[in-house]
Amino acid sequence: MKLRHRLFLFSTAQLAVFGALFLVAYLAFQRSVVPLFEDLLREKNERVTMLVARELDVPLGAQDRALVAAAVAAIQRDPDLAYIVVHDSTNDVMFTHGVSPKRDPFAAKPNTATIHDGRIATWGEVSLEGIQLGKVAVVFSTERMDTLDTWAQRIAIIVTLLWLGALAYSMLFARSFVTPIRAMMTFSRKVAGGELSERIATRAPSELGELCDYLNEMTADLERRERERKIAAAAVESMQRELLSVSRMAGMAEIATGVLHNVGNVLNSLNVSVSVIGDRVRNSRVGALAKSVELFEGFPGGLPAFLATDKGKVLPSYLTTVSKRLAEENASVLGELASVDRNVEHIKAIVTMQQTYARPSGVSESIVLTTLIDDALRLGEASFAKHGIEVVRDYQTAITVNSDRHKLLQILINLISNARHALKNSPDGPQQLIVRVRTVQNVLEIVIEDTGIGIPAENLEKIFVHGFTTKEGGHGFGLHASANTARELGGSLRVASGGIGCGATFTVEIPLDQPARAHDHN
Repeated sequence: MKLRHRLFLFSTAQLAVFGALFLVAYLAFQRSVVPLFEDLLREKNERVTMLVARELDVPLGAQDRALVAAAVAAIQRDPDLAYIVVHDSTNDVMFTHGVSPKRDPFAAKPNTATIHDGRIATWGEVSLEGIQLGKVAVVFSTERMDTLDTWAQRIAIIVTLLWLGALAYSMLFARSFVTPIRAMMTFSRKVAGGELSERIATRAPSELGELCDYLNEMTADLERRERERKIAAAAVESMQRELLSVSRMAGMAEIATGVLHNVGNVLNSLNVSVSVIGDRVRNSRVGALAKSVELFEGFPGGLPAFLATDKGKVLPSYLTTVSKRLAEENASVLGELASVDRNVEHIKAIVTMQQTYARPSGVSESIVLTTLIDDALRLGEASFAKHGIEVVRDYQTAITVNSDRHKLLQILINLISNARHALKNSPDGPQQLIVRVRTVQNVLEIVIEDTGIGIPAENLEKIFVHGFTTKEGGHGFGLHASANTARELGGSLRVASGGIGCGATFTVEIPLDQPARAHDHN
């Protein structure tokens, strides 16, 4: 059903209900109130007649007109009184007041009111101790009751006319109300379709007119904003092209920062290994061996003659001792050289990995996790010993995981390096770095805990944000890169700390079995 029909039906229903109620009220007035007033006036007429008859017994018995007039004086002030007449026993008129009705008031039965020509008449006999002294008739006018009935009819006519006017107005109102709404609906559809130049031309009364004006103003504002949006969109498109170029440069800078940070961690270990090799070479017994050779080369008679001397007799045992020491030095230097080789390979892997940063890369392989953790701890052994840091290994020896070796090693190196710095800056209390490994269902958890300076609560949420750091000279890339790398491995990195002086715990979660992928070289 259309809105106009609904409005008309609603208003018509209201008017119909009002009209029905008024009709019921008018019929109830005509059938109940008017007869009630008539009965009340009839009873009043009969009661007044009986009272007057009792008051006239003495005046009529005395045949005194003055007493008769005095007896009926009170009733003359009644607004409904039209006529009163008093007869004596001989039927002579003793008193009369008002206009005599056309019909004889004594024609009906005594003490019974009759209505005729707008008059209510009742007569009664006047007697004293059974002796009839005369009679009296009292006539009331029904003018006031007729006036009330006339006004009720007039009101009914006026209300009927008003009802018909309201019905006509409701029809006109429904039409004038719906027409602007239809225009606004058509306008809204066009505006929604992009026709922002559309305006509402239909004029509407009062609030609807204000709404139409507001919609026109709103559409004009939208049209202006659309023009500004197109201009801004063109500017944004130009800026996006510039930002794309800048973002490429920023990405290159971030990759370079990652390379420098991760390579720097490995170079620290390389520096330790080189220092150890240098110490071994400087303290080597090779120089003493060279001096021993010079002794017998410059001795007269050569080596056989030198061996016959007291010094020559101890030369073989001395050479044996020196050879053993040289073998030990050689093994130590080879071990450090192997560490250098591993670190160099790790640097190569870091560079290769950062070169393929924008695409999935790396080789998933079966890794003995304990060996990988030991390699990461070995990079900082010299620093641990120098600062008295105790390393606690809490893991089994047979745990294996299928993942990217170099990415996982990069995470471990970063976390162990951060723990080492936290312990160095916290001289009070035990200096412990604890590494725990546990499996939960198909997830591997590597926990690196330290008893260092701790992390304030306000820094926990932003500790993995790029550029955030509290370390003097730090650049805020290590933990950010480690968190990203953990996600690349299908896992996560989270942190917990009780606050300043309570240490920190970093937990790496990665799946035990990561599908193998072919290495992708640029």
